[in-house]
Amino acid sequence: MKLLTDLQVYTTRVRRFLEDHKVVNRPAFEKDRFRFYEDLWRKTAADMGCQIEDFGNGYFKIYNQDNWTFVLEAKVMLDDHLSLRMAGNKPLVHRMLTEGNFPIQDYCEYGIHSLNKAMDFIKAKGKPCVVKPAAGSGAGNGITTKITNYKQLKKASVWAATFSPRLLIEEEIPGDSYRLMYLGGKFLDAVRRNPPVVTGDGKTTIKKLMQIENKRRLDSDKIIALSPMLIDFECRLCLKKMGITLNYIPQHREEIPLKTVCNQNTSAENESVTREVHSSIIKYGEEISKMFRLDLVGVDLITPDVSQPLEKVGGVINEINTNPGIHHHYLINNPDKGVPVAQRILEYILAKQQ
Repeated sequence: MKLLTDLQVYTTRVRRFLEDHKVVNRPAFEKDRFRFYEDLWRKTAADMGCQIEDFGNGYFKIYNQDNWTFVLEAKVMLDDHLSLRMAGNKPLVHRMLTEGNFPIQDYCEYGIHSLNKAMDFIKAKGKPCVVKPAAGSGAGNGITTKITNYKQLKKASVWAATFSPRLLIEEEIPGDSYRLMYLGGKFLDAVRRNPPVVTGDGKTTIKKLMQIENKRRLDSDKIIALSPMLIDFECRLCLKKMGITLNYIPQHREEIPLKTVCNQNTSAENESVTREVHSSIIKYGEEISKMFRLDLVGVDLITPDVSQPLEKVGGVINEINTNPGIHHHYLINNPDKGVPVAQRILEYILAKQQ
């Protein structure tokens, strides 16, 4: 049985590779990601009166007089290696947040060969749960929501195990997804990230609409997304909850949310909400930055109302992210209200060298 499960993980990993390269053309999206960040850093450097030099392999040196730094897409020269490793370990983060009395969801760590442990957690909660890798789930990788039974648990766990052998199961919290960015322990920006959707035309199936949408993202003159939409188990479960399948034909202008996990959305589904965040939530993020000793961190929330205290509305701190995706704060539907986080980050780094 153990060997069979390991084989399922291996074959799923192979299918994931083929899907990425043969179906959704992820290499093309990776090129768009590189182009987005190169354009962002070049514009930011110019706005600051700095020089920028291409060192190859995605690295850029940005300098002003005697001060300099390197960037690699969203990665910048802040925070030490151990702090980054610790923040990327979800069970460790959950433990520290729990000990710090921060509002988080209940969770359980398990492995692909201990599914009964996760199933006991689902039964005890009596509500849908979320399966995710304990590490390596950046960009929503390996996450499946709405898990309620053993069959779903096993399939979601096999998928998550293609990203990490250590797995987490959490209770699913209703609400919207938010990313708050902190720099030097201070609140910088907040974005609400809504699920990816397709809009019907009255004659095309959801599956075909997703294929059309992925092509639209790559063909667009302006970058609107850095990831394709995948037809994965998360997608199928979300559609099942609505009583439909990939073969459903949405009516004209009918919007169909495809997933709970929002990382595969576009700029149309992201919105700056910096001025809406409740002061108590802002304080939580500041405390987390100091607790993990991180200069730059993204704090993810799930809450039905970010303008209210988390405890009041049943919201939680979902996870923290080091080297947080800066693009989340630029690919938004209200850029006039956005914060130039790339410039703030560069100013902070260069000022530390003086």
